[in-house]
Amino acid sequence: MESSPNLQSRKKLRVVHLADHTGRLQVIFPENNMLDISAVSRITKRRFESITNFNTSGDPLIKPNSVTTILESSILEGSSFSIRTKANSAYRDINTAELQDMFSGPLNRFEHISIETPLILKPVENHEDDEEQILQALGKFQSIRLKQRLEETLEIPPLPASSHRIIRLSSDKAAGTDELSQVIALDPALAAQVVSWASSPYYGAPGSIKSVEDAIIRVLGFDMVMNLALGLSMRNAFQTPEEGPRHYEDFWLDSVSNAVLMEALVKAMPKHSRPKIGHAYLAGLLHNFGYLAISMVLPPHFSILSRYQEANSHLPSEIIEMQTLRFTKEQLGSWLLRYWSLPDSIWTAIRYSKKPHYYGEHALLAKLLYVSAQLRHDEDIEPSILLEIGLTLEKAESCLAHIYKKSPEIHKMVDLINKMNS
Repeated sequence: MESSPNLQSRKKLRVVHLADHTGRLQVIFPENNMLDISAVSRITKRRFESITNFNTSGDPLIKPNSVTTILESSILEGSSFSIRTKANSAYRDINTAELQDMFSGPLNRFEHISIETPLILKPVENHEDDEEQILQALGKFQSIRLKQRLEETLEIPPLPASSHRIIRLSSDKAAGTDELSQVIALDPALAAQVVSWASSPYYGAPGSIKSVEDAIIRVLGFDMVMNLALGLSMRNAFQTPEEGPRHYEDFWLDSVSNAVLMEALVKAMPKHSRPKIGHAYLAGLLHNFGYLAISMVLPPHFSILSRYQEANSHLPSEIIEMQTLRFTKEQLGSWLLRYWSLPDSIWTAIRYSKKPHYYGEHALLAKLLYVSAQLRHDEDIEPSILLEIGLTLEKAESCLAHIYKKSPEIHKMVDLINKMNS
């Protein structure tokens, strides 16, 4: 194998190490494909899981003929590829003949084990069509008579009473600090959490915060407390799943980190174009709520989804969700929040957060969620989207750096949620 000055014309091969209780398996497939875990199981009659925890760069190549290896059969139709042979090493060129020679031993075989991502079904464009797509998917998974409406099909948990009260209050334009404090006080645990949140080192408020009124007036503001309390009150609607992907072992850390980054991005925007900071915070906090919904609606399939996500961490989550579930967590999550009568801006932004060129209602908040996700996952951000929300890349990255700097304080905020859930 020789180094190539330009790998753009060569397809990269992805190496993933899988294992079960009896041993290890190495699979090799084109980087732009999705590993089909079900196909691997059918071929081997074994149930494998990824060894590495969410390794987006893929695993290094194990010495050929030292471990069982399955290669995607479509590789044989190509002429040249590039592959990473050692951890942290550059990709090296290899042609098909060399590859066949390397993996010609009895431990190796070529099989159809991956799916070309362009062939995977796409989510419908408009949220008005989400219910039909989700219903069709559920009809394939469940041996029940398919009902006409999604809420009749799903076993949806009731929205906590405190959430109902806050939602009703949010529609009262005359409501003020006294009314909000009274509503939150009806749930003593929620009131304590709001006060603790405002008292956290992250906000650095001088003196002690002794009441919800203090949290509103001195630290967070009416809009922020309204939406923060709503988000926190919803935490008991679903329990965090135990059998999820390993990179989601702390769901609320991801949610809170996204919420505070959304808050920072809004504050960095030009004042005349900022969305409500409380709505931005709540959208960030609930951006992955559909993940919890999927774990409740389809537990067995959620387990399969988790295995696919671990093995295909190089791909956007919606591609994996569409292949395994036929709908995305953004579709189900936004539908659920809409069903629960949350503000339109919240569920709409979450629904279109993976579509940077969405220009419908509440597009600005959706684009902020897109930017936040790209920043946190170290992915490129389209310059035109930054221009539309009034931020430079430098300002956006500065917001992220601020969040990283405040990481210990954010962990303490997450501890508050986990203690309430325990």
